Amino acid sequence: MESEESLRPAPDAALLAGALIAVAGYLLPWFNQEGYAWSYSGWSYASLSTGGGWTLLTLGFLAVAVVASLWAGRSVAAAMWALGATVGAGFFALVVVAASFSNIEEQGSTNYLSSLPFNAGLPLLAAGLGLALAGGCRAIVAGVLRRG
Repeated sequence: MESEESLRPAPDAALLAGALIAVAGYLLPWFNQEGYAWSYSGWSYASLSTGGGWTLLTLGFLAVAVVASLWAGRSVAAAMWALGATVGAGFFALVVVAASFSNIEEQGSTNYLSSLPFNAGLPLLAAGLGLALAGGCRAIVAGVLRRG
């Protein structure tokens, strides 16, 4: 049986912070159109009645990443779970971003997307996923070196 010490959480700060930042970025609207009543974010597709709820998979992966990051400082397996969940969240977040951009009507300007008023959500999502990926890789390497 494992010792009580090994069951206590030992969070990896970068991994935990990155996963939490990614959650915040996912829930904030990514961009909106001034003068119109629309905005996009992962949350806007989460309704089971209108959006099918398929984007909730991203939040599920991010939840696994947050929980596993709480033990990633002590356990290589937890760090691997957190890193795998971060990659899964990144994949589904890319699908949601692609779906958001595909819903924008075609405009005459080829540079239309650059004129969208981006909010903090999409950069936070990207920064959070990047920090979580880097933290997960570092936690795995640190755990392997600690064993050896």
